[in-house]
Amino acid sequence: MSAKPPRRRTWSWALASSAITVVGTTVLLWLGRSPGIAQSPLPSPSPSFLAAPTPSAALAGRPLYEQDCAWCHGTEGEGTPRGPDLRGSGAASVDFMLRTGRMPVASVVRQPQRTTPAYTQLEIEQLDAFVASLGTGPPIPTVDPQAGSLSEGEQLYQANCAACHSSTGVGGALTNGLQAPGLQQSTPTEIAEAVRIGGQGVATGNMPKFGPEVLDQHQLDSVVRYVLSVQHPEDRGGAGLGHLGPIVEGLVAWAGGLLILIVFVRWVGTRSR
Repeated sequence: MSAKPPRRRTWSWALASSAITVVGTTVLLWLGRSPGIAQSPLPSPSPSFLAAPTPSAALAGRPLYEQDCAWCHGTEGEGTPRGPDLRGSGAASVDFMLRTGRMPVASVVRQPQRTTPAYTQLEIEQLDAFVASLGTGPPIPTVDPQAGSLSEGEQLYQANCAACHSSTGVGGALTNGLQAPGLQQSTPTEIAEAVRIGGQGVATGNMPKFGPEVLDQHQLDSVVRYVLSVQHPEDRGGAGLGHLGPIVEGLVAWAGGLLILIVFVRWVGTRSR
């Protein structure tokens, strides 16, 4: 007759398996975190920043444009092999690119990423005015999220935006090799600009443009309100898991459940010996 395995070894293995379960689930929770979720949106621009460009601001913006932008876009915004034509791109396009830190760039890139703006608010206002003076283009849109409908904004977002930016606004990979950016740090004005100009600038944006004939002002306000709501959602069911959606939640549930099941089966097996 074979000897019974020591009870201490059985319980030691069970405790070790339980520890693996806890550690594995904790790692999955940590991997599911999204640093941008916890960040507050950037301050909204001042009213003067959203005002129509003035000739004096355009004149003040020319030296800065010639210093940092003309090498790629030409001295009069006519474009070069290194950068697109800016004539007729309007204030909204350059404002979006500058305030999200996507321009200027040290070298030509296919998809500039969001970073800290290189210019002060006044300098961005002056560059906006100068580029706007090069030709008629989309102005910086006004937006009032509180005037929008949250439920209508959700419907519009899910129908027009979620396929690329995900249902929770964290972004995602596209079939053309580009990346739809996350919206966690976007301000109301930046969201409205992206909607109106089609993402990263009139000349270089890759998303559809939703002009007033497609989304009226109330619908635009509604979409912006919904996007702001998903930046800081309420986690009523427990851990947020980075707000990456049901796939991550399912992964954590399955992984945690499997580990617990393994421990239980092992425990039952050793008890029956």
